[in-house]
Amino acid sequence: MATISLTAEELTGRKLLDETGRDIGAIIDLYVDDDGRPHWLLVDTGFFPNFFSVIPVTDVLVTDRGLEVHYTMEKLTGAPNNMKDKDYAAHREGTLYDYYRLEAPASVAEATRHGPADKVLLPPSELCRFSTLSCENKPTEFNAE
Repeated sequence: MATISLTAEELTGRKLLDETGRDIGAIIDLYVDDDGRPHWLLVDTGFFPNFFSVIPVTDVLVTDRGLEVHYTMEKLTGAPNNMKDKDYAAHREGTLYDYYRLEAPASVAEATRHGPADKVLLPPSELCRFSTLSCENKPTEFNAE
């Protein structure tokens, strides 16, 4: 798994640019592991009020222009999103990995591709929201009733 040298504190509040240098929005929150390493960014693009786009941290590049991702704004507006005050739903994690064409850990059975546990990003359901500084907020389970 590729790593980024910026901490969660350094990423929070920073602007994110698309591959053309256009401002996508601000990094509002992150999903981090027990060691505080970021795995997923929650970005407020401003397109969908009360929702954040979920972007893998492995796709962030530090350039002379700032923080960039190798996607267009159009790709990111179609990205899996998350309600501002809710955690990412566990039943949608396979979609998250598939959208970005990432290998998922075996615990995300719905994903199309899987990789070794030490080489993939952990799913949001196994991580903590950085803003709460707590791992108490686990994603809601899907209930079709």
